[in-house]
Amino acid sequence: MKLKLKLIVAGVLTAASFSAVADHYALGSLDPLGADTASKASAKFIDSGTAITDSWFFQLLTPSSSSFGALQTFSVAEGAITDFAGSLVGVDSGISYGALSATPGSSSQSLSWAAPLAAGNYRVDITGTTAIARSQYVATVAALPVPEPATCAMMLAGLALVGAVARRRGNRPA
Repeated sequence: MKLKLKLIVAGVLTAASFSAVADHYALGSLDPLGADTASKASAKFIDSGTAITDSWFFQLLTPSSSSFGALQTFSVAEGAITDFAGSLVGVDSGISYGALSATPGSSSQSLSWAAPLAAGNYRVDITGTTAIARSQYVATVAALPVPEPATCAMMLAGLALVGAVARRRGNRPA
C-alpha cells in the first residue's frame, strides 16, 4: 500500500513538473562602440496551460563614465500567452527597475522597457501561462550609446553661439 501511494505521488509530481517551465537564456554582451542588438526565441511550449517563469540575462559593456539607453522587447502572438508580464533587475546592483510595459496589438502583444542603464549585468524575468500549444515568444535587447552630459552641454553652447550670430546678423542695418 505504501509503495502504491509513493508511486502515485511520484507520478503526480512528475506530471506537475511538465506543466511548468523555468528556462534561463543568455543573450550575451552588448558592445558599447555603437548600436548593438541581441535577439533570441524562447523554447516552444508543447502544451497549453503551461506556467512560464523564464529568466533572460544580458550584459552591457562600457567604460564607467558612459551609460546606455537600452530597450528590451518581448513579443508573442496575441492570445498565445495569458498574463504575459516581465520585470527588469540589475544582477550586480540588485536594483529592481520595475515591470515592463505591456502593449497589446492587433496581432501580437509585447513587453518593453526603455531607459538609460549603466554598464553591468541584467536579468529580465518573464512570466505567463500558455494559452495555445506550441507557442513561443521572441526577446530582443538593443543598446545605444547615450551622450555624456559634457557632450550635451557643448552641443547646447554651440547652438546658442550659432543663434547669437544669426540674431546679430539679422539686426544689421541695410
